[in-house]
Amino acid sequence: MPFDENQWENHVFQIFDNAFDAKKAHLEMSPYRKLWDSIDSQSAIKCAVGIHVFFDKEPKIVLIERPSIMRKHAGQIAFPGGKMDEIDLDLVHTAMRESEEELGINPQSTQHIGSLSPVFIPVTNYVVYPFVFIHEKKPSFVANELEVHTILFLSFSTLLNPSFQTSKDISVENGEVLSHVPCFEFENKTIWGATSLMLNELRERIKIFLLPTV
Repeated sequence: MPFDENQWENHVFQIFDNAFDAKKAHLEMSPYRKLWDSIDSQSAIKCAVGIHVFFDKEPKIVLIERPSIMRKHAGQIAFPGGKMDEIDLDLVHTAMRESEEELGINPQSTQHIGSLSPVFIPVTNYVVYPFVFIHEKKPSFVANELEVHTILFLSFSTLLNPSFQTSKDISVENGEVLSHVPCFEFENKTIWGATSLMLNELRERIKIFLLPTV
C-alpha cells in the first residue's frame, strides 16, 4: 500500500494520539504469555527500547539482529534498548541513550512522537517500555558490534502485508521447543517474542488511525 510523504507527516501523530487497547494485539502474538497488566509491577526491572521510523519512499522501521554470542536473546530480532540507568532522566532518555550506544543515532536528529504499551518479558523479569521516534531522513548508523550483528529496515507496507505474519516451532535458550508460536518472517529471519508484540500493536494502530486517511 502506498504512503505519500506529506500525508504520512500530517497524520502520523494520530497513531498515538488516540486511545487504543493493546491487549488484543499483544495476545494475538503471545497467547501463552502473561501480559503486563497481570503481573506484580513492583518486581519487574524497567527497560526501554527505541522504535525509530524514517521515510524513504514510505515509512520504514529500524530493527536490529542481536549477535549470537550474547548471553540473553542471542540472535534475536529486536529494537535498540536496555535497562534504565541511574543517569537516565526518564525512560525516554533510556531508549535514546541505548539507541545512540547501539546504533550511533544522534539524539538531535530525532523526535519522540509517542509510545506503545509496556511488554513484560518473563524470562528476564523485565518490563519494556517502547518509545517511537521519527527522523526527517534516514539516520547515519554506526553499529556497536558487541550488541548489533545486522541492521534491518522494515517498511510499513511489509508490516501490513498479511503474509508477513505466520507461526512456527521455535527453540529457546534452555533447549525447549515452543510449538506454533505466532511470529513474523522478514528477510529469512524470525521476529517473535516481545518484538513481535510491539510490532503487532504498531500494525494495528496504523490500520485504525492512519490507513483511513491515505
